[in-house]
Amino acid sequence: MKKNNYLTDTERLFAEERHALIYKFLNTNGLPEDEFYDVVAFGYLRAVRRYHREKKLQKYSFNTIAWQAMRTETGNKRKADRIRDALIAYSLNDITEDGRELGEFVQSVKDGFRELEEQESLQELLAELMPALTDKQRGHIVATLEGYKAREVMQQQHESIQEYHQNNRAIKKTARQVLPASFRGGGV
Repeated sequence: MKKNNYLTDTERLFAEERHALIYKFLNTNGLPEDEFYDVVAFGYLRAVRRYHREKKLQKYSFNTIAWQAMRTETGNKRKADRIRDALIAYSLNDITEDGRELGEFVQSVKDGFRELEEQESLQELLAELMPALTDKQRGHIVATLEGYKAREVMQQQHESIQEYHQNNRAIKKTARQVLPASFRGGGV
Protein backbone atom coordinates (compact mmCIF):
# COMPACT_ATOMS: atom_id res chain seq x y z
CA MET A 1 0.00 0.00 0.00
CA LYS A 2 1.46 3.33 -1.08
CA LYS A 3 1.75 6.01 1.57
CA ASN A 4 0.28 9.42 0.67
CA ASN A 5 2.78 12.13 1.56
CA TYR A 6 0.66 14.99 0.23
CA LEU A 7 -1.40 17.20 2.50
CA THR A 8 -5.17 17.15 2.24
CA ASP A 9 -7.01 20.47 1.94
CA THR A 10 -7.83 20.32 5.66
CA GLU A 11 -4.19 19.64 6.55
CA ARG A 12 -2.99 22.41 4.23
CA LEU A 13 -5.34 24.95 5.84
CA PHE A 14 -4.28 23.78 9.31
CA ALA A 15 -0.60 24.20 8.33
CA GLU A 16 -1.18 27.69 6.90
CA GLU A 17 -3.00 28.85 10.04
CA ARG A 18 -0.10 27.79 12.28
CA HIS A 19 2.79 28.65 9.95
CA ALA A 20 4.21 31.21 12.41
CA LEU A 21 5.27 28.27 14.59
CA ILE A 22 8.15 27.67 12.15
CA TYR A 23 9.51 31.17 12.74
CA LYS A 24 8.99 30.84 16.48
CA PHE A 25 11.04 27.63 16.47
CA LEU A 26 13.82 29.23 14.42
CA ASN A 27 13.95 32.30 16.67
CA THR A 28 13.76 30.35 19.94
CA ASN A 29 16.63 28.12 18.86
CA GLY A 30 18.69 30.91 17.31
CA LEU A 31 18.72 29.22 13.91
CA PRO A 32 19.42 31.31 10.81
CA GLU A 33 16.38 31.32 8.55
CA ASP A 34 18.37 31.07 5.33
CA GLU A 35 20.06 27.87 6.48
CA PHE A 36 17.31 26.14 8.48
CA TYR A 37 13.90 27.27 7.19
CA ASP A 38 13.51 24.45 4.64
CA VAL A 39 14.80 21.87 7.10
CA VAL A 40 12.39 22.97 9.82
CA ALA A 41 9.48 23.34 7.38
CA PHE A 42 9.76 19.69 6.34
CA GLY A 43 9.52 18.62 9.97
CA TYR A 44 6.58 20.97 10.49
CA LEU A 45 4.69 19.57 7.49
CA ARG A 46 5.41 16.01 8.59
CA ALA A 47 3.96 16.90 12.00
CA VAL A 48 0.81 18.36 10.37
CA ARG A 49 0.30 15.19 8.35
CA ARG A 50 0.92 12.87 11.31
CA TYR A 51 -1.25 14.93 13.67
CA HIS A 52 -4.25 14.56 11.36
CA ARG A 53 -3.66 10.95 10.33
CA GLU A 54 -2.60 9.42 13.64
CA LYS A 55 -5.51 10.04 15.98
CA LYS A 56 -3.51 8.97 19.05
CA LEU A 57 -1.38 12.12 18.63
CA GLN A 58 -4.37 14.40 19.00
CA LYS A 59 -4.37 13.96 22.77
CA TYR A 60 -1.23 16.16 22.70
CA SER A 61 -0.87 19.78 21.71
CA PHE A 62 -0.05 20.19 18.03
CA ASN A 63 2.74 22.58 19.02
CA THR A 64 4.39 19.80 21.02
CA ILE A 65 4.25 17.37 18.08
CA ALA A 66 5.49 20.01 15.62
CA TRP A 67 8.26 21.21 17.91
CA GLN A 68 9.60 17.66 18.28
CA ALA A 69 9.45 17.05 14.52
CA MET A 70 11.29 20.31 13.81
CA ARG A 71 13.90 19.49 16.46
CA THR A 72 14.42 16.06 14.87
CA GLU A 73 14.92 17.56 11.40
CA THR A 74 17.37 20.12 12.81
CA GLY A 75 19.33 17.34 14.50
CA ASN A 76 19.37 15.33 11.27
CA LYS A 77 20.75 18.32 9.37
CA ARG A 78 23.47 18.88 11.94
CA LYS A 79 24.40 15.20 11.82
CA ALA A 80 24.59 15.35 8.01
CA ASP A 81 26.77 18.47 8.28
CA ARG A 82 29.12 16.68 10.70
CA ILE A 83 29.38 13.71 8.34
CA ARG A 84 30.09 16.04 5.41
CA ASP A 85 32.78 17.81 7.43
CA ALA A 86 34.23 14.47 8.49
CA LEU A 87 34.28 13.35 4.88
CA ILE A 88 36.20 16.44 3.94
CA ALA A 89 38.78 15.76 6.62
CA TYR A 90 38.81 12.04 5.85
CA SER A 91 39.70 12.68 2.23
CA LEU A 92 42.70 14.79 3.09
CA ASN A 93 46.10 13.37 2.40
CA ASP A 94 47.94 15.96 4.48
CA ILE A 95 50.16 14.79 7.29
CA THR A 96 49.79 16.19 10.80
CA GLU A 97 52.70 17.32 12.98
CA ASP A 98 52.91 13.88 14.58
CA GLY A 99 53.14 12.15 11.16
CA ARG A 100 49.62 10.77 10.88
CA GLU A 101 47.29 11.37 7.94
CA LEU A 102 44.33 13.58 8.75
CA GLY A 103 42.02 10.77 7.63
CA GLU A 104 43.09 8.63 10.57
CA PHE A 105 40.99 10.81 12.86
CA VAL A 106 37.65 9.72 11.47
CA GLN A 107 37.78 5.94 11.73
CA SER A 108 34.45 5.88 13.60
CA VAL A 109 32.53 7.37 10.67
CA LYS A 110 34.45 5.48 7.98
CA ASP A 111 31.67 2.90 7.49
CA GLY A 112 29.17 5.62 6.58
CA PHE A 113 31.41 6.75 3.76
CA ARG A 114 31.21 3.36 2.03
CA GLU A 115 27.67 4.25 1.03
CA LEU A 116 28.85 7.20 -1.04
CA GLU A 117 28.73 6.30 -4.71
CA GLU A 118 30.95 8.98 -6.15
CA GLN A 119 34.12 8.91 -4.09
CA GLU A 120 36.32 10.09 -6.96
CA SER A 121 34.26 13.20 -7.63
CA LEU A 122 34.25 13.96 -3.90
CA GLN A 123 38.04 13.88 -3.85
CA GLU A 124 38.10 16.33 -6.73
CA LEU A 125 35.77 18.64 -4.82
CA LEU A 126 37.92 18.38 -1.72
CA ALA A 127 40.98 19.27 -3.75
CA GLU A 128 39.18 22.52 -4.53
CA LEU A 129 38.01 23.15 -0.95
CA MET A 130 41.12 22.48 1.10
CA PRO A 131 43.37 25.14 -0.46
CA ALA A 132 40.67 27.69 0.39
CA LEU A 133 40.93 26.92 4.12
CA THR A 134 43.54 28.34 6.46
CA ASP A 135 45.78 26.15 8.58
CA LYS A 136 43.77 27.20 11.63
CA GLN A 137 40.50 26.14 9.96
CA ARG A 138 42.01 22.77 9.09
CA GLY A 139 43.10 22.53 12.71
CA HIS A 140 39.51 23.05 13.84
CA ILE A 141 38.29 20.19 11.66
CA VAL A 142 41.05 17.85 12.80
CA ALA A 143 40.66 18.65 16.50
CA THR A 144 36.89 18.23 16.33
CA LEU A 145 37.26 14.89 14.61
CA GLU A 146 39.76 13.82 17.24
CA GLY A 147 36.97 14.34 19.75
CA TYR A 148 38.12 17.58 21.32
CA LYS A 149 35.41 19.85 22.71
CA ALA A 150 35.14 23.48 21.60
CA ARG A 151 36.92 24.73 24.73
CA GLU A 152 39.84 22.37 24.07
CA VAL A 153 40.07 23.43 20.43
CA MET A 154 40.19 27.07 21.52
CA GLN A 155 43.00 26.27 23.96
CA GLN A 156 44.94 24.35 21.29
CA GLN A 157 44.53 27.11 18.74
CA HIS A 158 45.12 29.91 21.30
CA GLU A 159 42.00 31.80 20.33
CA SER A 160 38.95 33.44 21.84
CA ILE A 161 35.38 32.17 21.62
CA GLN A 162 34.66 34.78 18.95
CA GLU A 163 37.64 33.69 16.85
CA TYR A 164 36.65 30.03 17.22
CA HIS A 165 33.10 30.66 15.99
CA GLN A 166 34.34 32.97 13.25
CA ASN A 167 36.62 30.20 11.93
CA ASN A 168 33.81 27.63 12.07
CA ARG A 169 31.51 29.95 10.11
CA ALA A 170 34.29 30.55 7.58
CA ILE A 171 34.73 26.79 7.08
CA LYS A 172 31.01 26.36 6.43
CA LYS A 173 30.91 29.38 4.13
CA THR A 174 33.86 28.09 2.13
CA ALA A 175 32.27 24.65 1.83
CA ARG A 176 29.02 26.24 0.59
CA GLN A 177 30.92 28.19 -2.05
CA VAL A 178 33.06 25.31 -3.25
CA LEU A 179 30.79 22.29 -2.95
CA PRO A 180 27.76 21.97 -5.25
CA ALA A 181 24.29 21.80 -3.68
CA SER A 182 24.07 18.02 -4.14
CA PHE A 183 26.90 17.58 -1.62
CA ARG A 184 25.50 20.17 0.81
CA GLY A 185 22.13 18.55 1.35
CA GLY A 186 20.18 20.71 -1.10
CA GLY A 187 19.48 24.41 -0.81
CA VAL A 188 21.97 25.33 1.90
